Parts: sequence; C-alpha cells; structure tokens
Amino acid sequence: MATAPLVCLTVGSSDSSGGAGIQGDIKTCMALGAYCATAIVGITAQNPGGVRSRADVPLDMISDQISTVMDELRIDVIKIGTVWSAEVMHLLADHFESLDVPVVFDPVMKTSAGSPMHTGDKALRAARQRLMAISTVVTPNVTEAQILADAPDIHMPFTLAQLVFSRGAKAVLITDAMGARGGDWLYDGEHHQPIAARQRYTTRCEHGAGCAHSTILAVLLARRHDLLSAAQEAHRLAAAAVRHGTVSVGSQDHPVDVAAGLTQLVAGSQHG
Repeated sequence: MATAPLVCLTVGSSDSSGGAGIQGDIKTCMALGAYCATAIVGITAQNPGGVRSRADVPLDMISDQISTVMDELRIDVIKIGTVWSAEVMHLLADHFESLDVPVVFDPVMKTSAGSPMHTGDKALRAARQRLMAISTVVTPNVTEAQILADAPDIHMPFTLAQLVFSRGAKAVLITDAMGARGGDWLYDGEHHQPIAARQRYTTRCEHGAGCAHSTILAVLLARRHDLLSAAQEAHRLAAAAVRHGTVSVGSQDHPVDVAAGLTQLVAGSQHG
C-alpha cells in the first residue's frame, strides 16, 4: 500500500508568470514529493520583472477555500506567503491558531523585482500581532525584516533578528542576510545561527526564490526536521534552485527551478 504523501496547505497569491506565489509553491511541493493544497487570497498580473496589477479575493471565498480543504484533507504543514490585507491576515489567524501543525510565514513585503506588496500600517500590525504569533518561524529577507522591525537603518542580521523576534515571532530566519556572499540567519529567541552560503550565483534566476525557500522549509519541518537542520537544508536547496534556474524563461530575470536544482544535487552526491 502506497504511503500517503505529506500535505502542505499553501496560502498566498497567484503569479500569472508561474514562477513565484501559489504556482511556485505547487512546483516546489511536487519537486519534494509533497502534495500541495492551496488557498488563493489575491491575484497578481506579474512576470519576473515585477507586478503590474493585483486584485483581492473576497474574504468569504478565502474562508471557503480553507474550510473546504481542511474538511477533507489532513494538513501536515501550512505555508503563508503573499498576503497584503490586514483583514485577510486576521481571517487566516482565526482559521489556523488552534491547529497543531508547523506554520511558516513568509512576509512578502516586496517582490524580488522590488514591487511593494503590503498595504501600510494596518497590515503591518496584523502581520506582527496575528500571523507572526501563530507561526513556527517567520522568513523575511533583510528589507522585510527592516519593515517588520520598524528599523530601516539596521542591517546587521544579529540585531534585526532580535528586533523581529521582539515583535512577537517565535523564531526568525532572515534570508540572504549575510552581505555579498549571501547566506541566512536563524534566531530562535535563545541562539543565533548563521547559515553560510558557498557562493552567490549570478544566473539572475531569483524570481520565486523566497517562495521556494519558505515552502521547502515548511515541507522539511513537516517531515520532523528540527528548525536548524530544516533551515540549513532549505538554504542548500533554494540556492541550487537559483543556480539551476530556468534561464530560458524571461528576458532579463528568470524563475528558480527547485526540481532541476534537486536533480543536480542528487547527481552531484552520487558522483562526489
């Protein structure tokens, strides 16, 4: 009898170019052998170069997506991605706060191309007070950590992670936090753990990198990895997805490819 796949419920917004957001999360889960259910909270018109426009999904439709999925599927982990509305954040927290599964919150405040994706102070308060509070770990990049911490002039990951933690997070993983070489920074309220990168890849395949990273982390946590080992492996796989991204898609910037990255890592380990 086949083993039932791990089920990840990913909540976020669509990406019409298919590289990030909900579409990217589905591809990432498939590459890792997990099943991906979705709740779409927003629709974007975007490509690897940025977001042209966006639209909200009605609150009752968001709630129906979540409740309908959870009525039938056993959810092993939840990943929350691009959510720009405070009302949606409160709705998600109401649905998820009593669940006993890992929750990864990727607070997408800007796209990789620099398009803003939050709607001001009300949304920031809801992100801090509701979504960070229910999440196992929050995964901002440096810019997003500065926004969450209200510390635009702070760049040191040690300090930024503590400031985000003080806003209500249980653990903080700041991605691409360690200067020109890259690397992440994990803080669980007690220990700081730098996660060094081997090198920074210049493929320009970074569209969807943050989405892929947080979804990989979610799947690994659902597979009972501890937070540090999950963060280390998520960094390794996300870096491989950038290194082996889809350079043939997009004119200047291109999407990550988790499946290709994973294939290359497996091939390298077999020949290493």
